[in-house]
Amino acid sequence: MRRAAALSLAVLFLTAVGPAAFSAMAQDPIQVLDIDSYERTIAPGDTATFNWTIRNVDIVDYTIRIAATAAPGWTVIVTPSTVQNLTPNRAASVVVTVTAPTQVDAETVLDLKVLFTVYQDGAVVFVVPRTATVTIPSVYAEKRVLGTFRNPLPAPLDNEWGVFLLDVAFWLLFSVAVVLGVMPLLRKLGARTKTKVADVIVRIVRTPILIFLFFYGALQSLSVLDRHLNPGIRELLNQVYQVALTIILVYLAYRLFKDVFIYLARTVSRKTSSYADDVIIPIAEKIGLAVIGLAGLGLLLGYLQVDLTLFIAGGVVTSMVIAFAAQDTLSNFFSGIFILTDRPFTEGDIVVLSDGDWAEVRKIGMRTTRLFRFADASIVTIPNNKLVNEKIANFSNPGDPGRVMMKFNVAYGSDIAKVKEIIREVIAGNPHIVQSDPLKPIVRFDAMSESSLDFFVLVWIDDRQNRFDVQDYLNTEIYDRFNEAGIEIPFPQRTVHLRFEGTERASPPMDIERIVRRPASVRPDREDPDEPGDRSDQTHS
Repeated sequence: MRRAAALSLAVLFLTAVGPAAFSAMAQDPIQVLDIDSYERTIAPGDTATFNWTIRNVDIVDYTIRIAATAAPGWTVIVTPSTVQNLTPNRAASVVVTVTAPTQVDAETVLDLKVLFTVYQDGAVVFVVPRTATVTIPSVYAEKRVLGTFRNPLPAPLDNEWGVFLLDVAFWLLFSVAVVLGVMPLLRKLGARTKTKVADVIVRIVRTPILIFLFFYGALQSLSVLDRHLNPGIRELLNQVYQVALTIILVYLAYRLFKDVFIYLARTVSRKTSSYADDVIIPIAEKIGLAVIGLAGLGLLLGYLQVDLTLFIAGGVVTSMVIAFAAQDTLSNFFSGIFILTDRPFTEGDIVVLSDGDWAEVRKIGMRTTRLFRFADASIVTIPNNKLVNEKIANFSNPGDPGRVMMKFNVAYGSDIAKVKEIIREVIAGNPHIVQSDPLKPIVRFDAMSESSLDFFVLVWIDDRQNRFDVQDYLNTEIYDRFNEAGIEIPFPQRTVHLRFEGTERASPPMDIERIVRRPASVRPDREDPDEPGDRSDQTHS
């Protein structure tokens, strides 16, 4: 009975107290409520305050201690720093006051940390952290000469106005020193060189450097007065400086590329015998100037905050259309570059095209190549992409000795040793044919053909220009010597055997020799008027 009564009492107690107890256990015993904005912007020496509310949501009393930490130079005061015996369902206000240092070197940000420590019977039972931010903008920072040195001027110029005057004076003196000192020194150093490149560079960079010093010095000097300038004006000054800097850089890139780089390239080109650089340099100049202009325009529009997405998309589409429409022209253009760089042939070379035509290369252009064709003494213009993709024999390579290969045919029954002797004697009589090792002439009995004995001849010549003369000499001299020696030069022959069927007549039905010798005016199907025969069938009706 006693055990049942105790159980009943426990159930009644939980029913009455349980909801409040479980509710208190389900949340923090002390609530720190944010009732303010916790970001402040102040000037040096000013103060900022932050407020919080502490509320006891438990069923017992608590003591809360509040502590705040700050960086050196900052002053923090917490009021009150301790809340004693905060009873249930009661609240208390806490104020944290922050005082900024009187001087800062740059923009300064304080991350204030506040800890609410909850005690019960002297023991820590709960900790609640809170943060706040205090910012001192750069406009309130201490102004220094050139951003580095402290202002040495006395009052009333011991402030940003004195720093502004000192900055302006420095940039003026520095510009004068550059014009009167650095530039003449660079000219003297450039005069010691063989070229005038240094003098050209000095003349190019002189004015842009002075303009750059003016804009940079003005912007840097005015930056110390940012507290007195409207933010819109400061933004406009920065934009003007960026635009001016872009124009200066584009101008320098243009002049240095055109007057220095291209000038040096053309100077080197004039000292070479190759024609490729004479063609490539003007093209490189145009492409380089176009790239510099487009890059400068893109930077300028970017500084002016112009959205370039539409321009880029339109440029890509336009480039694709142009590339598709001018694909043959582009193919010829790049093929011309390959010809000029790989140099399979150069202007003045003798080449044999894939169709067997002999031609001399007259001019290699970026789109077409002009050839002088020997067959009809005409100028032929061929697209470069066709020359790149075809087999072309070059007979003017100075690194290779020229040679002539020929075949001579004699009749069966000729004296082979005598034929070789005659050929070697003819070869030895020409001064343009190389006679020494390892380029000694080759005379070889090459084959026994159907109608002739074939001899192969290979000779190297001292100059490729003499190739045709040597070929003419060999043909003429060997032909004459063969005739003198009685060596027959055969022509293709065929033996025809006629076979007649039948036994009544032994002789051929027709006089073959008379038919062969018959004049062409007499038709084969017409009867010979001189042939005797029976004409009884030729009667008139």
